[in-house]
Amino acid sequence: MDKKTLIPVIIVTAALAGGFGFWYWTEKRTEIPEEKGVIETAKTVSESVPEIQTNQGEKVPEINPLDRANPFKYRNPLR
Repeated sequence: MDKKTLIPVIIVTAALAGGFGFWYWTEKRTEIPEEKGVIETAKTVSESVPEIQTNQGEKVPEINPLDRANPFKYRNPLR
Protein backbone atom coordinates (compact mmCIF):
# COMPACT_ATOMS: atom_id res chain seq x y z
CA MET A 1 0.00 0.00 0.00
CA ASP A 2 0.94 3.51 -0.65
CA LYS A 3 1.78 5.87 2.22
CA LYS A 4 -0.98 8.24 1.04
CA THR A 5 -3.67 5.56 1.39
CA LEU A 6 -2.23 3.86 4.48
CA ILE A 7 -2.52 6.91 6.77
CA PRO A 8 -6.28 7.57 6.13
CA VAL A 9 -7.03 3.85 6.53
CA ILE A 10 -5.25 3.82 9.90
CA ILE A 11 -7.07 6.98 11.01
CA VAL A 12 -10.50 5.61 10.02
CA THR A 13 -9.77 2.25 11.67
CA ALA A 14 -8.62 3.96 14.87
CA ALA A 15 -11.72 6.18 14.89
CA LEU A 16 -14.03 3.19 14.44
CA ALA A 17 -12.22 1.22 17.15
CA GLY A 18 -12.38 4.20 19.49
CA GLY A 19 -16.09 4.70 18.84
CA PHE A 20 -16.85 1.04 19.41
CA GLY A 21 -14.75 1.02 22.58
CA PHE A 22 -16.54 4.10 23.94
CA TRP A 23 -19.94 2.58 23.17
CA TYR A 24 -19.00 -0.74 24.80
CA TRP A 25 -17.59 1.02 27.87
CA THR A 26 -20.72 3.13 28.41
CA GLU A 27 -23.01 0.12 27.98
CA LYS A 28 -20.96 -1.91 30.43
CA ARG A 29 -21.05 0.85 33.07
CA THR A 30 -24.83 1.17 33.14
CA GLU A 31 -26.17 -0.68 36.13
CA ILE A 32 -29.01 -3.09 35.71
CA PRO A 33 -31.78 -2.12 38.15
CA GLU A 34 -32.66 -4.67 40.78
CA GLU A 35 -35.89 -6.50 40.29
CA LYS A 36 -38.40 -5.74 42.99
CA GLY A 37 -40.35 -8.45 44.66
CA VAL A 38 -44.03 -9.01 44.11
CA ILE A 39 -44.97 -7.33 47.38
CA GLU A 40 -43.06 -4.12 46.62
CA THR A 41 -44.58 -3.99 43.14
CA ALA A 42 -48.09 -4.45 44.54
CA LYS A 43 -47.53 -1.69 47.10
CA THR A 44 -46.26 0.67 44.41
CA VAL A 45 -49.23 -0.03 42.15
CA SER A 46 -51.78 0.27 44.96
CA GLU A 47 -50.37 3.65 45.98
CA SER A 48 -50.78 5.03 42.48
CA VAL A 49 -54.38 3.84 41.95
CA PRO A 50 -56.97 6.30 43.31
CA GLU A 51 -59.74 5.14 45.60
CA ILE A 52 -63.09 4.87 43.83
CA GLN A 53 -66.25 5.03 45.92
CA THR A 54 -69.11 3.00 44.50
CA ASN A 55 -72.65 2.64 45.76
CA GLN A 56 -74.44 -0.51 44.66
CA GLY A 57 -77.76 0.75 46.00
CA GLU A 58 -77.75 3.90 43.88
CA LYS A 59 -80.71 3.95 41.55
CA VAL A 60 -79.78 3.70 37.92
CA PRO A 61 -82.05 5.62 35.55
CA GLU A 62 -84.20 3.39 33.40
CA ILE A 63 -83.32 3.92 29.79
CA ASN A 64 -85.17 1.98 27.14
CA PRO A 65 -84.41 3.33 23.67
CA LEU A 66 -87.11 1.17 22.05
CA ASP A 67 -89.96 3.11 23.68
CA ARG A 68 -88.71 6.38 22.25
CA ALA A 69 -87.46 5.06 18.92
CA ASN A 70 -90.63 3.36 17.62
CA PRO A 71 -92.81 5.97 15.80
CA PHE A 72 -95.39 3.34 14.74
CA LYS A 73 -96.37 2.34 18.25
CA TYR A 74 -100.17 2.00 18.34
CA ARG A 75 -102.16 2.89 21.42
CA ASN A 76 -105.56 1.22 21.67
CA PRO A 77 -108.21 3.89 22.44
CA LEU A 78 -110.68 1.31 23.87
CA ARG A 79 -108.45 0.25 26.65
